[in-house]
Amino acid sequence: MLAAECAWTVLRAEHARMRELLSLLDRELKCGDWKRAGPAASSVLRLIERLQAFDEATHRPKGVVLVQILRGRSEEADELLDRLERQRERCDALLSLAKAKVAQARTGNAAAGAAVENLLEEHRRLMIDHLDQEDTLLHTQTAQLLTREEWAAVASSISEVIGPRRS
Repeated sequence: MLAAECAWTVLRAEHARMRELLSLLDRELKCGDWKRAGPAASSVLRLIERLQAFDEATHRPKGVVLVQILRGRSEEADELLDRLERQRERCDALLSLAKAKVAQARTGNAAAGAAVENLLEEHRRLMIDHLDQEDTLLHTQTAQLLTREEWAAVASSISEVIGPRRS
């Protein structure tokens, strides 16, 4: 089914971009410069905001129709969707907490700096697991449960989110 292949190609490309942003954030954390005042101090915050913006404005809207169609098809699919939703909510909360702690860490608060690192490490671990589950378990569920017509609707909705082609 071409529509399914197209939809998953787009979603997996976005998963790759999210993994790339997670790696950039991890590298920035490890260098430690973000804990000091100045331009380097804003880098972690900017990367968190880039990751949030990409996820919320680009990636999540593409899955709305897919989730709506899949919901209620099987107990296993519903459990997976519920688990993914809980992970997503936890990831959102971790990023919000980390952003709040960054400002404290930049004033020299060592405990806040450690908290930022711990929060973002937990976020990274959960988000990578989340993306892996979408790439494997969600892919399997959708392949088993969605019809050609439903995949056409999913692909069409993704196309609408991407927007019209520019000349």
